[in-house]
Amino acid sequence: MSLEFIIFFSILSFLTSLLTSVFSVGGGLIMLVALAQYFSPSTLIPLHGAIQLSNNLSRTYVYKEFFKWQLIKNILIATIFGAFCAILLFGSVSEKVLIWLIAGTILFFTWVPLDNFVLSIIKNDWFCGFISGFAGVFIGANGPLVTSYMRTRDLSPEVLVANHGAVMIFQHSLKIILFMYFFKFSLVDYLSFIIILAINGFAGALLGKKLIGYISFEKFYVVLKLLLSLLALILLF
Repeated sequence: MSLEFIIFFSILSFLTSLLTSVFSVGGGLIMLVALAQYFSPSTLIPLHGAIQLSNNLSRTYVYKEFFKWQLIKNILIATIFGAFCAILLFGSVSEKVLIWLIAGTILFFTWVPLDNFVLSIIKNDWFCGFISGFAGVFIGANGPLVTSYMRTRDLSPEVLVANHGAVMIFQHSLKIILFMYFFKFSLVDYLSFIIILAINGFAGALLGKKLIGYISFEKFYVVLKLLLSLLALILLF
């Protein structure tokens, strides 16, 4: 890896971690798109997961006082089933179909009123965990999906950011392990690169926590809904 390559991704890690530390979403997908220009899918997905794992560790640590185990435990359990199903099917399901499914689900959670009983059936931890765990293995863009679901729980910005980060830690860790076992991905080969990005990501998380205190609850969710919609459209087009 060239020095220019490392510098570029170090700056990107800082900025994407800052964005996600304020709105709980956006950074992961931006990093995924950037990495996709240089790596094949079997390397891209676990490498992106390792970078995002480090950034989410930073974010969850910075917001640790807002962590709530009861809020995410069922999501984590369901993630295991989704991720294992995905790794067994990796390469056999059309990525385009999956992207449309994920983008549609994000938009659904973001804009459709979920007080209707029939519609609210999918508004549960198990569905969120399974589909996001599945999506994480296939395309890596599972962060917006989890955020769009957790947004419906009427959480404060800090609680949303902290617990979304904790879910991402688990999902990215599981994804890396599966790719190391099934596709012989070597984490050691990229360890120094990941550590450099992790340091910059931690700095972004610290700044993000300072900035989030200046954003009102109402404005936070307006911007979050618009950002989720934009990310879903980026996935589609």
